[in-house]
Order: sequence, then C-alpha cells, then structure tokens
Amino acid sequence: RQLPLLDELAKDNRIVLFVYGESKSFYEEHFRHSENVTVLTVSVPFYVGNAQGLDFAETARRIAASGIDHEAINLAAMELTQKLIGRPDLVISDYEPVSAQYAYASGTPLVTIDQQSKYLVGDYSQAIAGQTCLDEVARLRLFFPKAALRLACSFFTVPRRAIGKSAASEKVIICPPIIKPAIVAMKQRRHQAQQEKSKSGSGTRTGTGTRSILVYISSQRDFVQSYEEVLTVLSTAPEYHFHVFVKELPQHLLAVLPSNVTLRRHGDPRFLDVLAECQGIVTTGGHTLVSEAMYLGIPAYLIPLAVYEQQINAHAVGDNNFGVCAENINQPQLATFLSQLASFAANIINDKKGKNSKRILVPGSGEKKILAYIRAALSKSSASA
Repeated sequence: RQLPLLDELAKDNRIVLFVYGESKSFYEEHFRHSENVTVLTVSVPFYVGNAQGLDFAETARRIAASGIDHEAINLAAMELTQKLIGRPDLVISDYEPVSAQYAYASGTPLVTIDQQSKYLVGDYSQAIAGQTCLDEVARLRLFFPKAALRLACSFFTVPRRAIGKSAASEKVIICPPIIKPAIVAMKQRRHQAQQEKSKSGSGTRTGTGTRSILVYISSQRDFVQSYEEVLTVLSTAPEYHFHVFVKELPQHLLAVLPSNVTLRRHGDPRFLDVLAECQGIVTTGGHTLVSEAMYLGIPAYLIPLAVYEQQINAHAVGDNNFGVCAENINQPQLATFLSQLASFAANIINDKKGKNSKRILVPGSGEKKILAYIRAALSKSSASA
C-alpha cells in the first residue's frame, strides 16, 4: 500500500528498505533497476493480543516454537544498514518495528504511517463484537513509543476523544488512505462508464447485460465459512455473476462451480478489470480493499475477521448504509445487499458531496499529503544535522 510513496521517494533519495515475508521478492523485482534502493530482510514475530492488551506468554511460546532467530536476522539487517548509510536523515515505518529500533539506536527522527495510530487519539473505548483496540495500542507503545510524527490513514473520519494529557501529547495526523495509481485512474473510467450507461438507459448493467460482484476472500483459514458454503449462497443470486478471488484454487470445486461463479487466484491480472466493472464487493474488513471500494463509490458487503481494525472498518460501512456488515455470507443479507446496491452507492456519493448531515468518508487519496509531511520532516532533519 505504500508503494506509491516509495516510488516517489526513490527518485531522489537513498533508501534502505526493511521487508519481511513474501514481500522481499516483490520489492527486489520492483526495484531491480534502481540504484537508490537496497532491500534487506528482517523478521517480525506476531505479538498475540488479548483482552488486556498483549499476551506475552503465548507470544513467547509461538516464537520459541517457530525456531526462527528473529534477533540475529534483524541485527544483521541493522549492521548492513549501518555500513550502507550510517545515520539516515529520516526513518519511516509502516508498522514495522525493526526500522523503528534502528531510528532509536541511531538517534534519527521517526515517522510512522499506519492505520493503528488513530487509536491513540480517537474515541474507541467501546468494544465491538467482543474486540477492543487495547492490543493495538499496546503494540504501538511497545514498538513505537516515540515518534516525531504519526500519520494515521483512515477512509472514515475519526471520532476524537476529549483531549486529555495523553491524547494532547500524541502528534497524530489523520490522512486519507493511500490509493494506488491504478485505482485513481480507474475512478475516472468508472465515472465515464456510469455516465454512458445512464445515457443509454442500461442502468447498472455491464456491457454484457450481466451485473457483476467481486468477492475477495483473503484467507480460507481465517474466514468464517467454507468455500462450499460460500458458493452455495452465491448460487442463489443467478442474476449476478460473482468473480471470487481466493488464495489457493480449490481443485475439487472447479468442476462443480455454479454457473454464475468464476474462481480466480489472488494476483490474477484480471482483478483490476473485475474491480473496474463490478457493482459491489464482498470481502472481509481489511483496510486496503475497503478503502478502495469507498474511494471508487462501490458498495461493500463486509464480513470482518475477529480483529478490531476490521470490525470498525466494517461497521463504518454498515452503520452508515454504504453497504452491509455481516457475520457471514448468507442468503437473506446477500439478497438485501444486492437489492439495495443503487441506494448504497448513492449514499457514498452524497457523503462525498457533503449532502449528509455529517460527513463520514475521508475524500481523496493521501499520497500527496503524506509525501508533503515526509519531505518537510526530511528537510527539518537535514537542516539540524
């Protein structure tokens, strides 16, 4: 999600990029022709949350069971960074704690970009579906106890809590989410297509006469339903074609798919084409896709995972009639969602135009705003060096 920022900053800055997991191969390929970017591997274990904040015992157990020497991997990355650039002018962390540790060790100003920092200043005292933000706040305190600037991305307005001593001391700026250039370009395409359909009297139908819905399931392991159950529910709406994107294609289902369902893998290049044409999205409550849906004006049927961030994202959509927040994909709620697509889409448009009594959605993409803050922090750091 931060790739637009990296591409812009790499034009005139020397960058050492800390990555982990599957992202290493992506960034190495993406920046293979850039002399300004070095990609280094770090290892970040997951810190398990609980009702009080963090479950240190369970986190320790999982780290021990993994057999991964996180400390050795991270120290090697820091050592190489020290040789390559020494003390940088600025450290930027996208919720990645090893870079923050290097900032503290080298005495470098730290700027954080994430969704979680809004919990430091927002009024999120109430639990949602049994989930709280206490674990996210604990991670922020553990990984990023001090920052020169905290930039929190949110597609919805953040309800500020009463300014107490702790809230006033936090330098948190709420920014629109960073929208990929392809999605920004797609917005104009969708707008033009909708105008043409309105003129031709075809309503919300695509050029083939079939209305389409994008379904994105991030992980079968974490999802609340089996693929079989999902497909059965989707088959009850034959007037729509559902393009279902999953991490791994279930081979045993390919031969028995409902006629109104197409299965595709994550990363399929046709994803953007489907997104450009669809009338609705069915997915979990992940920040990136939900932000893109609201940016594009696409209603969303959201099934949030048992994570506070996903819960508030989904409720921001469902509670404000930009779509549906549900516990699973079920026939009654899916039928309601599909029947009200036009109404949901109109609510999103009206909110962006300021026609509602209270604006909920944060308009636009945050790329330019965030880049301006980063460049200002760079200039300030360079001047004081």
